[in-house]
Amino acid sequence: MSHMHFRTRVSSLAMAAMAGLLVGLPMAASAQALPASAADEPAADQEITVTGSRIIRDGTEAPSPLTVVGADLLDKRQAVNVADVLNELPAFRGSTTPASTTNNTKNVGANYANLRSLGTNRTLTLVDGVRHVPSSDLGQVDLNFIPSLLVERVEVVTGGASAVYGSDAVAGVLNLVLRRKYEGFQVRGDVGMTQHSDGKEYRGAFLGGVQFGGGRGYATLAVDVYRSDGAKDAYSRDWGRRSYGLVTNVAGATPVRIIASNVQNATMTPNGIITSGPLRGTTFNADGTPRPFTYGQLPGAQLMIGGEGQGTRLYLGDALLPELDRRVAYLRTGYEVSDALELSQDFSYGWSKGVASTPYYFNYGNLTIQRENPFLPASVAAQMDAAGVSSFGFGRLWTDVGRPVPVSTTETWRSVTGAKGSLAPSWNWAANFEYGQNKYRQQILGAFMAARAAEMIDAVSAPDGSVVCRVALTNPSTACRPFNPFGTNRNTADVQNYFRADQDLRQTQREIAASAGITGKLFDIGAGRWGVAMGGEYRRETLHAVADPLSRAGVFTFGNARNVDGKFNVKEAYIELEAPLLANLPFVEALTLNGAYRYADYSSSGGISMWKLGATWDVSDDLRFRVTRSRDVRAPNIPELFTPARGLATQTILDPFRGNAATLVFPFVQGNPNLKPETANTLSFGAVLKPSFIPGFNFSVDYYDIKIDDAIATVAPQDIVNLCFGGQNDACSQIVRDGSGTITQISSTGINIATQRTKGIDLELGYRTDLGEGKLDFRVFANHTIKSTLVNGALITRLAGQNNGAGTPSWAASAIVGYDINRISATLQARFISAGKYDRSFVEGRDIADNTLPSATYLSLNAQYRIGPAEEPGRYKLFATVDNLLDKDPPAVPASVLPTNPQFYDVLGRRFRVGFSANF
Repeated sequence: MSHMHFRTRVSSLAMAAMAGLLVGLPMAASAQALPASAADEPAADQEITVTGSRIIRDGTEAPSPLTVVGADLLDKRQAVNVADVLNELPAFRGSTTPASTTNNTKNVGANYANLRSLGTNRTLTLVDGVRHVPSSDLGQVDLNFIPSLLVERVEVVTGGASAVYGSDAVAGVLNLVLRRKYEGFQVRGDVGMTQHSDGKEYRGAFLGGVQFGGGRGYATLAVDVYRSDGAKDAYSRDWGRRSYGLVTNVAGATPVRIIASNVQNATMTPNGIITSGPLRGTTFNADGTPRPFTYGQLPGAQLMIGGEGQGTRLYLGDALLPELDRRVAYLRTGYEVSDALELSQDFSYGWSKGVASTPYYFNYGNLTIQRENPFLPASVAAQMDAAGVSSFGFGRLWTDVGRPVPVSTTETWRSVTGAKGSLAPSWNWAANFEYGQNKYRQQILGAFMAARAAEMIDAVSAPDGSVVCRVALTNPSTACRPFNPFGTNRNTADVQNYFRADQDLRQTQREIAASAGITGKLFDIGAGRWGVAMGGEYRRETLHAVADPLSRAGVFTFGNARNVDGKFNVKEAYIELEAPLLANLPFVEALTLNGAYRYADYSSSGGISMWKLGATWDVSDDLRFRVTRSRDVRAPNIPELFTPARGLATQTILDPFRGNAATLVFPFVQGNPNLKPETANTLSFGAVLKPSFIPGFNFSVDYYDIKIDDAIATVAPQDIVNLCFGGQNDACSQIVRDGSGTITQISSTGINIATQRTKGIDLELGYRTDLGEGKLDFRVFANHTIKSTLVNGALITRLAGQNNGAGTPSWAASAIVGYDINRISATLQARFISAGKYDRSFVEGRDIADNTLPSATYLSLNAQYRIGPAEEPGRYKLFATVDNLLDKDPPAVPASVLPTNPQFYDVLGRRFRVGFSANF
């Protein structure tokens, strides 16, 4: 997708003035401060691209709310990745980050942006206004593959923008604008770690550029190398050792749930525990000898408060941060053949490898041990005989056989060939052709097979007196080896390997995208010349995935990827019109309308229209109003259309058929080729105040209302169970239970069933001024989510003010104050997340004892010292950063595994980074 550009030759002072103008944007002024040195500024001949519209304009007049994050903020924040800064803006909620992927089985270490908490696949990510080949099968672009030194600024359109940019821009657009004509070179190196001596990271970066042919030609190369050793598990932190959990009360008692500390496992131990019958409460020592188990309070199907088993919750060994290696290179070249024609060519390559950790294999009392098991201690066998029982339920945390290790390897390369030029003084054209390929490999090393584990522990004595699996009596050729589950480390590696194997998924995605467009000026009716932009695009995406035979057979406890072969193409045409109607009148400094229309024809779902209508009203130079109304679209991606059933991450389900017994299940989801595009109606309006009597001050407020109809969704596993309990047989058909009635699997198919809606207000305040001999820069970004609902069939979920990860906090804010004097600059940032509910559907005192979660504020301190010569003080810099300055612990937000929510809260604690940079 192309952007129309306008060029202006500016001095350093003019560029600073432009940055100042951008501060006045509603919803987010430029997050830029005055550069510390000329080395940090864009080149004087730099083109400036304005998002929100394809028509040439000053950014402050863009019809859609626009946030601009400058390279100087990335530098002062000392970010190793552009996503680190973006995710601190309140508009981004629930983004995928390395910390949130640490126990994922896919896309380990990825960074996917999520605007408005509407989903990463509803935020369109562009590079210089052009599509980027997806980094995942769901269509997201991994920001890890963009070298941060090459980023000049990031532009965020917060609101529907499909008519201007195309499908997927339902929540908004993230456009990374890269340096074009850079001359000189920069190097940067930094290291960091937490105060717990983990989370060690190392980064080296290079940016170099030359110009030739009298400035007509240019070549710029950026290289970024990064390594993270990962972090320890939650037990390495004070808050993790407190072992918070969500405990179910006894049947029929209120409240149904209690969040408590010192929560331990009630129905499994590393050495095994008997969970049913007259021998219930018998556990075993490491050598297999039996002893009584010490129960705590409210022992249920999974957990209890107190008792024994400290340090053996599911997050044992589950790292808070995955290991991550990344190598990125980006080369961009161009040549101005004439004043009316420029040719360009970009090449980029990215490679990353993330290694995560998942919980040990576990059974919360859902195994069965038969009396004839030869491994039974004699005393236990005698007790069974005396009690007249032939079997009992058994629970075990399999710490002696290791845990599954997900390994995600991604290799992406991309080529963009471009041409642009002018047809007349006020008419410009541009065309781009992008080809990209993403190769992805997902391994789960040592994945478990529950059915084989059940076979292994069902041991019997063969006629010859040997111990064998029961299945061997009827199938002598079986590879099953009997497993002694009583105690720890009582089996050899070859025994364990029967129910462990490696999963392996290899997939290749390819994208071809071509675009051409033209912009120009039309007539003038007295308020300024009307502008127009029009063009067309073509995009083709393919996905080919091959999974290992065992996964295709569905034998693993989780994962079980499937083969996928899918493709689609889309042809689009668009037009945008800007119409200045009034100007230079009392109370109407300027009144301008902006409209856009796009028609897209998808091979998978047919044709669909998108449109946008907006207006800006400048009452005076001090006050501006704006409004935008749009219809936006997200077409189903390839996995949503074509994927056979595949496993998702484990979830805890309360089973109403069994007295709300808590059960960990492995959900499955599959594609639906009959899906149609989602449609969204977006309304935003706001105002920006820049009073001339307070230089450097600005304040903006924007209201937004986004409603997505026919949203592609699957009914959540808990909701499927609830619907079945309510008598819906279709829901019951998606549930699989074992012989004891315990849920083992839930599956569902994506359908256009949901309606998703979010309403809120974005606020920004900024102030820049001289203070003493230095400069003070103060900014506040804030978001208030008024409403966030998901209507999925007959189920209505209200998510605003819910802080458990599935919802959205009511308030989020980021305040930044910076001071720059002589050779020193320092920045203090505060990030705030408001108090909220654990679950909005719970009634406090009935469904849960305490449904409130506290607010959280995190401080970060950044400092730089410029040690270059007097004429170029910014040539060499030393910098240091302290994140989570006060080492604030996350609140207790227990989920299936972790006792907190890593999407909203800091789980690493205080951490440090130091480094240097040099500019030549």
